[in-house]
Amino acid sequence: MTTIRKGDLIYIPQAVDLWDVSEGSSTIKYFKTEKPETGVFIRMDAFNTCRVFIKGQESSVSLKSIYPMEDRC
Repeated sequence: MTTIRKGDLIYIPQAVDLWDVSEGSSTIKYFKTEKPETGVFIRMDAFNTCRVFIKGQESSVSLKSIYPMEDRC
């Protein structure tokens, strides 16, 4: 099993749901990837989700939907 660390590049396939809840608000920004994307892993979040940086913004995504860009030895 590969461990993803803060700052690692990740691969996010097409049709993956991402979201961001604005702090102090009930507004949820939601989008689905239209094509495979590259992002940066930020940190683990709650309930098998993590925070990633993609398309110029920080978002949450299911941990099972991301893959490391390279294997570590």
